[in-house]
Amino acid sequence: MLEPHAEYATAENGHIPIEAIAERVYGKPYNSLRGCQRDDEHLPNDIVKLYAFTSDGDYEEALDQFDDARVYLGWDPSIGEVVYKTGMTELDYWLSIRVADENTPATVEANPPETQDLQNAVFENRFFADRAFSPSLSLVLADLIRRGELPRGDYLFRHWW
Repeated sequence: MLEPHAEYATAENGHIPIEAIAERVYGKPYNSLRGCQRDDEHLPNDIVKLYAFTSDGDYEEALDQFDDARVYLGWDPSIGEVVYKTGMTELDYWLSIRVADENTPATVEANPPETQDLQNAVFENRFFADRAFSPSLSLVLADLIRRGELPRGDYLFRHWW
């Protein structure tokens, strides 16, 4: 099943990085650290985290995020409320964020406020686009399993900052 991704296996351990699979499937790099921290805000920058989709319940719970179709944008102190973007999933929202090129100029500043709606935003470079928003890693894994890109099972995620 992982054969299409075999060229991405690292020489050190033969593992295929989730980031490589996500980039091939979605056509853009996945900022795994921010996504992993979205699953657990207390994760430090230097982490090892194991994601286990071993039961149907775990898998279905992750897939339920697709049905919620809303994105948390943060606390807006001006109105004293939490702000959500409705009508789209985290994955859709992330895929709409792009990087400027010779045909498409940037439309947002490098460090927009957390509550700013970034749907279809165009950033000056990849660094700022990656920092702006990344979906939950569990959501990405569930989507890749749903698409048949990954077998169901345990996934070791590592990020060294």
